Amino acid sequence: MMMKHLIYRLSLRQRITISFITITMIAVLSLNYLSHHYYSRAIEQDFYNIAETTTVSLNHQLEIYFGQIAKSTYAMNAGVLTYSSLILKQEDGSLIQDWLRDDSVMSPEQEFMIKEMLKKYIAFNHSEIENIYLMSKDRRTLAANTTATEAELEMFPWYRLPLSTELQVYPAFQEYNMRSPLIAMAIPIYDVKDTTMSGQLVLHMRLTEIKNMFGNMRIGDTGYIFMVSSDGSIVFHPEEELIASPIQESELSWLALSEPNSLQTWNGEQYLVSYNKSEFTGWLTVALVPLREMASGLHTARFSAIIVMSVLILLIIIVMPIAASRITQPMIQLKQAMEKLQTGDLSVRAPLTPWRDEIQMLSLSFNRMAERLNQLVDTVYHMELKEVQMQLLQKEATIQALQNQINPHLLYNTLDIIKSIAYLEGVPKIEKMAENLASLYRFTANLEQSEIYLYEELENLKKYLEIIHIRYNKHFESNVYVDEKYVHARIIKLTLQPIVENAVKYAVEPRNGKAAVIVSAYPQDDDLIIEIADNGYGIDADTLRGLKQRMKFITEQPSQAMKTSESLGLTNVHNRLVLFYGRGYGIDIHSFSGKGTVVSVKIPFKRMDNIS
Repeated sequence: MMMKHLIYRLSLRQRITISFITITMIAVLSLNYLSHHYYSRAIEQDFYNIAETTTVSLNHQLEIYFGQIAKSTYAMNAGVLTYSSLILKQEDGSLIQDWLRDDSVMSPEQEFMIKEMLKKYIAFNHSEIENIYLMSKDRRTLAANTTATEAELEMFPWYRLPLSTELQVYPAFQEYNMRSPLIAMAIPIYDVKDTTMSGQLVLHMRLTEIKNMFGNMRIGDTGYIFMVSSDGSIVFHPEEELIASPIQESELSWLALSEPNSLQTWNGEQYLVSYNKSEFTGWLTVALVPLREMASGLHTARFSAIIVMSVLILLIIIVMPIAASRITQPMIQLKQAMEKLQTGDLSVRAPLTPWRDEIQMLSLSFNRMAERLNQLVDTVYHMELKEVQMQLLQKEATIQALQNQINPHLLYNTLDIIKSIAYLEGVPKIEKMAENLASLYRFTANLEQSEIYLYEELENLKKYLEIIHIRYNKHFESNVYVDEKYVHARIIKLTLQPIVENAVKYAVEPRNGKAAVIVSAYPQDDDLIIEIADNGYGIDADTLRGLKQRMKFITEQPSQAMKTSESLGLTNVHNRLVLFYGRGYGIDIHSFSGKGTVVSVKIPFKRMDNIS
């Protein structure tokens, strides 16, 4: 109980003291982290410097090695060296040059001499050479130790490639009759007569010398150096079973060789990776070592720091939880109350702390806000409920009034009677008008479908135009030019008829029927444009400007504009198109004074799935 009261009586100074202890601990931890970080960076840099020196030296040695082998073949390839033939009883040092020429015809004895010459080169010069292949420009191939078939030659990486004027080295591969992997070196051969390239000498070599260069070189206890070709094949690795295999299919698949120096993690352990690319072969000489082996002294320093900080942390842990819980608990309770309020629980209240501080003030403010919010929600809920009820009543009253006002059955019967009387009296114009009016009313009164086929909309439009033709039978003209491939497009019901009716009102009637209305359609990207054009007097500039402003307002705020829509005119049609298809659709108006008006309707070119 005394401890509780003691905590309650903590002064601001005492709280600052506790905070200072925490900050001190953070500072010590940060200092330890920074020292560890920079020490690790120094170790990494030392490794990169050593690895770079080593890999550059190895690449240089390898280049010298390949260069020496190539130089040792030049005299033989040029035909300078002679070979004593026991079969032909003569000396001939130009057999290789003769065999490589396109018009060369060699006897079996001469080819045997060439093979013997190649075998002696293998025996006398480099013991690691397994086999030698002589290839002409026309891809004739002669092997020193074997008689390779075409299928066997196809297995070699150098055989599938065109001959090169440059010295080429090919990564490790597995020869068909060899257990150990080999590398190949292709040496270009030039004709001594015209200095043109006549073929190449391909040496299949064991990795003996490369093993001598790389094999004994270690970095740390488990670090090592290996080599990867430009196509991702492992040329050399201390573990021989990995040689000649793609690196992405080996145990080194995790390794990323995108940067010359990098720190990478695999199986929870960090590795230092450094590589150098050979300008001669294009291969990467890679040095790989676990970070822990390079930073053995770092572990001792880290262990000592951990012991010191553990003691400090232990002392702080004894004091801090009690004080922290007393300080943070009210904040946690306030946070929990806020989370409940976010879920909609307006009855939640935050507990008040026993001391008068900022947290208590926040809790009081929160409780007052929750109480006020609860009152406002209740008020708004009841107001909205009353408004919805009133709207429902108004809609029901309107529907009932319309039902009382309009009797569809009576109207249909009346139009049928008028049609029958006109037929009996021999007045076809009245008969046709009654028929079309009945069809128009049925089309308009059907509220089940908001979107129909374009041809249905056009059929309704044509019936309306027939009525206008009867009214102005001498002078009025109309045409509907819509290709059959567009008639199965989908369109909002009663889109075209109100626009045509508007054209009749403002273009045809002022001219006493001496006018024309043209309806056409054409595609635009994935949309369809339907144009209704008339040759009336046009729309004056002020009226057109106001109409376009109204259209812009509808496009930007279609829902708000719908509340103020007065009729089934142009604005109403535009509003419905924007609401149904989006802001990219609707109507556009172009008018020319004294010449007429063109109203363009833009809709998506929709088709039903069963319409091809």
